[in-house]
Amino acid sequence: MKISEQAVFKWVLIVGAAAASVIALTLLTRPLVGALWGLVLAIGACVYGYRWARMKWREAGAEVD
Repeated sequence: MKISEQAVFKWVLIVGAAAASVIALTLLTRPLVGALWGLVLAIGACVYGYRWARMKWREAGAEVD
């Protein structure tokens, strides 16, 4: 799989925006709120990554339970 510079730049912007939202929320509220928001974002990223990996396995023709 070839990864283009454009795709990497898109993900750099997404991760930067997520980090900025955690920092801004932490500064505006309590650190616990920022930590919980960061946890929600991390869980969402894991779910997205899991779904992406299953899709790639299906495209490759492998059996997925």
